[in-house]
Amino acid sequence: MRFIRFLCYTFLWPFCAWAQLDNLAISDQIQLNAADSNRWGITLNNFNYLRNTEYFNDIEVGRTLFGYQLNPSLFIQPTEHVKLQAGVFVRSDFGGNPVYTEILPTFSLKLKYNNTSIIFGTLEGALAHRLYEPLFDINSAIERRIENGFQLKHESDHNFLDVWLNWEQFIERGSPYKEQFTAGLNYTPVMLDNEAGFKLSVPLQGTAFHRGGQIDSDTSNLIMVFNGAVGLEAKQQFESGFLSVLKADVVSVYYQENSNSGYFPYRNGQGQMANLYAESRMGLGLMLSYWQGYQYIAPRGTTLYQSVSLDNPGLTQPNRELIFVRFLYHKTLANNLHLSARLEPVYDVKASLLDFSYSLYISYSLQQGFGRLQH
Repeated sequence: MRFIRFLCYTFLWPFCAWAQLDNLAISDQIQLNAADSNRWGITLNNFNYLRNTEYFNDIEVGRTLFGYQLNPSLFIQPTEHVKLQAGVFVRSDFGGNPVYTEILPTFSLKLKYNNTSIIFGTLEGALAHRLYEPLFDINSAIERRIENGFQLKHESDHNFLDVWLNWEQFIERGSPYKEQFTAGLNYTPVMLDNEAGFKLSVPLQGTAFHRGGQIDSDTSNLIMVFNGAVGLEAKQQFESGFLSVLKADVVSVYYQENSNSGYFPYRNGQGQMANLYAESRMGLGLMLSYWQGYQYIAPRGTTLYQSVSLDNPGLTQPNRELIFVRFLYHKTLANNLHLSARLEPVYDVKASLLDFSYSLYISYSLQQGFGRLQH
């Protein structure tokens, strides 16, 4: 184990890419196509999932998520810069009672000029934010896919910016519960991008979780928690050979509670993560990750990285040290039809415990324009 630790520090820490998992194939995006200007039509997003976590640690006990999501919508696109779409989101977990875990209305107004867009309503949320796992839960694509609020995005070859506000709980005067929202930021500028296929970027990420309000009747304490991350990422693409891409990153993450709510055993914490990822031209990938956290808490982060237990209230582990070996496979089966399979063993150094998870995702998206809009 000392030898494995030595490899992590020696080869991952100094080798600064977005070696965090690439989840774009299972993320949502509202498409504006010039060909659909002055037209109406339909969109369909389908996401099928099997995620099983064989976890026997004290922080998170394993479970199985197995089902599908369906989000059909009608859209109108008055110009190439404006799109409105409205539909329904359905999630069904196999064997569930009731059969449909969630049935939610969706509505989005998207304005886009060049590389910048504004979305009001249902956002391009969950894994589309491209946040590191300690900040944002990998299960959000299944359990928190629908986000509603406001979003500003900018995407180009040299910059990625995503600023959003997800309003999760609205209150009226006298409501028996508090308002709740999550705000986030991901700004990733590319510092170097040369003709040899090498790219260097510096991601700056953050989330703020708020639970409070003034007009409700809930007497529980206010909660305000901030999480942040600063990283250095490198990516090398190859034009020929067995490997298509080699990525690596190192990132420092932070936790701060600014509310003195009494709900959390620690007011501040931190962590460091390093990832190394190699992908072949056949879609097979191997990723080695190392995590070291101290008193780290993130209300919207992946539970496994944190110092507080999800399944054993009151249990804490101030020092967390994890080593992941991830085997990944991605395949584009047809236009807009993607398959992603993952096997992810994880070793808890402090507890000398080996757990693992496996996942299978299949996603499909369709957009079809029909008749012209009448003026």
